[in-house]
Amino acid sequence: MVTYYKDKNLPNRFKECRRTMKLTQPQLSSLLGFKGGKATIMSYEKSKRLPNVDTIIRMHEVLKVSTDYLLCLDDYKNHNDYMDKVLGIDDELLSLLNSIIDYNKIKRINFFIQRHYKDYLYET
Repeated sequence: MVTYYKDKNLPNRFKECRRTMKLTQPQLSSLLGFKGGKATIMSYEKSKRLPNVDTIIRMHEVLKVSTDYLLCLDDYKNHNDYMDKVLGIDDELLSLLNSIIDYNKIKRINFFIQRHYKDYLYET
């Protein structure tokens, strides 16, 4: 069960994400690399301390949500959530778009290599 807090702030978002991932405070503390057990996590969730930038980035990676979501800059947990809810792009179409983007990158890289490889051969 996900608890949505009326007050959108970092401590509430942080706690919501931890619970969504079904992590205890000590488990999350360990995943974030803290040595103090649950004390640091508890201090974040009770607004006694604010995490630094490096910690917010680690939270983003561990909790699998965007930093914008953690910082309450938007209500979309990740870019896929935004694409689905706002733009109406489902997972299948998103996957197809990602493969096209990757294919285009590969084509450009191959072109670059071929061009410079030929230049290299003619120089020697």
